Amino acid sequence: MYHNRHSSPHKQQGSMLVIAIFIIVVISLLAASLSRILSSTADSVANEVYSAKAYYAADSGMEFAIYQVLNNASLSTSECDTFPDAGSLSFVLTNEVGLENCQVQISCQIIPIDANNNQFYLNSTGTCDGGKIVAQHSVEAEVKL
Repeated sequence: MYHNRHSSPHKQQGSMLVIAIFIIVVISLLAASLSRILSSTADSVANEVYSAKAYYAADSGMEFAIYQVLNNASLSTSECDTFPDAGSLSFVLTNEVGLENCQVQISCQIIPIDANNNQFYLNSTGTCDGGKIVAQHSVEAEVKL
């Protein structure tokens, strides 16, 4: 009868410990990488949300600017006098649902075409501040009267 000394139970007692530690390390690495992926996904979604909010803030400001130019066209077409502060207007959107922590900066510049016609160059910039994320979008338009 042949007796193998290498396969005795006393020599194999530490192998399960090494396998268990290896499995724990592999599972820990998988959990850490999954956590990192979820964190970057959450940041990406937050960036997209604030970017969309900034775009819609700028778009709302542009609609307001076009309204101001067209509504006051019969009163004065010589300058952007519907905008205070020498052709610029700034306001904060605090009470608007979905546009909290956003502000809009609108600028207006007049471009004379001829004696009776003017073209207004409008620029609206929406900025939304979400703490560590700040998004900004600009919208431009030209209105010819």
